[in-house]
Amino acid sequence: MTTRAKRRPAQQRKRLILETAQAVFAASNYTKVGTAELAKAAGISEPALYRYFSSKKELFISTLEATAARLLDIWERIASEVVDPLEIIRAIGLGYYDHLRSRSPVIKLLFQAISEADDEDIRQTLHDNFASFIRFLEETITEGKRRGLIRPDVDTTVAAWQFMATGLALDVIHLLGFDEEIDRRSVEDWGRLYLESIREKPIGADKPEGRLAAGGTVPLWESPRQGLP
Repeated sequence: MTTRAKRRPAQQRKRLILETAQAVFAASNYTKVGTAELAKAAGISEPALYRYFSSKKELFISTLEATAARLLDIWERIASEVVDPLEIIRAIGLGYYDHLRSRSPVIKLLFQAISEADDEDIRQTLHDNFASFIRFLEETITEGKRRGLIRPDVDTTVAAWQFMATGLALDVIHLLGFDEEIDRRSVEDWGRLYLESIREKPIGADKPEGRLAAGGTVPLWESPRQGLP
């Protein structure tokens, strides 16, 4: 016999459905999971589920949107508490790594969603989610440039995507069981290397050497490994 959830306000019930759906989708995949399974996990009947979401796809998309919104809220909270834009980026990166190690279902949910990107609605949702992350990073990097903390020649959008690419690499490392080879100290060094690649150097410090990219910009990956132990 299915255990039914206690009667809750509509918004609280909807939030519970989204939270349980995140875990269910991540544990299986979008195609295999049925609305009956999703309703059971939330402790409600299948007809009740349809009162909140018109279809499984609407619930899946809402789950992706809610997950991205929570992550962006965390980033914005960090930004409100930390003054230095470079420290904001560092705190976000290490916080994300620690979140990975907590065995959160968010990462598996993301990869499940990417595998469904042929669906235009799901693809657009992922596009919008990532666009919000990139916009936040671009604004943070731009503020760093304004304060003279980040090199003015750094391509803001490329730097933002490079940070996101590092996060996706950490996802793969975690999902494939390489955590012991890439531990937190390694991740801290990795983050330091990224920050040094965009940091404005003090006057008189050695300048990055090597071939300049078109327009005179030094590619991020050609910056020196300054500051590493």
